[in-house]
Amino acid sequence: MPRSYLRTTPSGLRAGLLTGGLAVVLLAPLTPAALAQEASPTADPSATASPTPVPTATSPAPQTTTAAPSAGPTTSSPSTAAPTTAPPTVTPTAPAPSASPTPASSPVLRLGVSRTLVSGNGALTVSGRYYRAPNSPGSGVALDVLGRTPGTTGYARLGRMTTGPDGLATLQLVPRVSREYLLRTATAPAVTSSTAVVAVQPVLVAALTPRLTQVGGTGVVSGRLLPAYAGAPVLVQRRLATGWSTVRTVTPDGTGAFRAVLAADALGRHVYRAALVATPAHRSASSALLERVVEGRSLREGDRGPDVLSLQQRLAAQHVDVGAVDGVFGYDLRHAVTAFQKSQGLARTGVYDKATSTRLAAPRAVQLRYPARGRAVEVDIAKQVLYVSEGGRLTRIVDVSTGSDRLYESDGVTYKAYTPTGRFRVERKIDGVRVSRLGELYRPAYFTQGWAVHGSPNVPVYPDSHGCVRVTDPAMDRLFGLLTVGTPVSVYR
Repeated sequence: MPRSYLRTTPSGLRAGLLTGGLAVVLLAPLTPAALAQEASPTADPSATASPTPVPTATSPAPQTTTAAPSAGPTTSSPSTAAPTTAPPTVTPTAPAPSASPTPASSPVLRLGVSRTLVSGNGALTVSGRYYRAPNSPGSGVALDVLGRTPGTTGYARLGRMTTGPDGLATLQLVPRVSREYLLRTATAPAVTSSTAVVAVQPVLVAALTPRLTQVGGTGVVSGRLLPAYAGAPVLVQRRLATGWSTVRTVTPDGTGAFRAVLAADALGRHVYRAALVATPAHRSASSALLERVVEGRSLREGDRGPDVLSLQQRLAAQHVDVGAVDGVFGYDLRHAVTAFQKSQGLARTGVYDKATSTRLAAPRAVQLRYPARGRAVEVDIAKQVLYVSEGGRLTRIVDVSTGSDRLYESDGVTYKAYTPTGRFRVERKIDGVRVSRLGELYRPAYFTQGWAVHGSPNVPVYPDSHGCVRVTDPAMDRLFGLLTVGTPVSVYR
């Protein structure tokens, strides 16, 4: 049975060859469906350039043909068969090109954070805004808030929020560690946002008690770390001339509380702090400075040493007239301790005892009653002290003894030993010793009539003069140049 082969020509015609019979030209234009299939962009381009014959079981439909004449018996030969007329040229009509489809806009997810640095247990607001297309917010979209510590690879889910009608969603967090934040839609296809880094600044609050102790005693540094990093090493450090030195290392509990005991092993004033070293999870932190004074003993006239020197320095810092700062507890320092005790309302012992050391660690500020623009002097009869000020600021506290308010007799006349109160000025001065019927006045500075501020070898802790304001002779040497003529002198009770 004859076989047939079909192939498609570039002109859109199909030709068939019947083997063992006549050569037949089949003129059959391609159908529109066939043309569309051939023009398909997915078709293999080699199918038209070098077609592979595809066998078919269907014989070609009968078509009008012209046979070649022959003188003898008819003999068919493929090489001699030829059509009498050339096949007509058929030009297929190509389908009209369709417009390329516009790709749909991709959804957009935007991340926002309320701050980039969170201190202590501060709150952070993470916000996300989802757009299905430009100017088309997506409502009801679940967003996962993801985070990771800088330097790590994996993200952890911190929470989930859902967008509102405006495409906005917010979530409030209290971050414990620094993180890189990212948003991602909870359903596929996943849409992710850009990232934002928020650092955590821990807060260290600490206190040192007591602020004054003696050698051999102890003190306690206690405080709290926020956020509470249980087990994180907190360093208790002391400031040295070369920098900070760690003296204790403690670990906070689950609430962030910590406590360290410090031995008082060195005399003087010491400064401490609590510190936390930075890690990828948080920044470094340190507490406010903590001060402590370590005293060796109760001090009195005749003592000497570094603890005496420390006392002189600390009294001078409170503007007490101490004389030489030399580490020797002498006459001047006894009157300086007495002046400080008087100004603070303490017992007037002249001994640096526990009560005095406690008050010196936290002294009460002296309130001037008559501050002036320039230099001024005030005498407080009730406290038995003299104050010198400059421009309304205290510069010196001096131990004095004023009139006793007792009666006394001189040259057969009875007088009362009182010190007048009021507002006066220095009227005159004598740079030497004035000998009067009541005794000697060393370098007196008179502020009204015969009343003066002057030096005396006898300055008790109570009022004892005939009415003048007595100070020690060394103190008068330091005051004499300050008590210029015209200097205001205010005396009050």
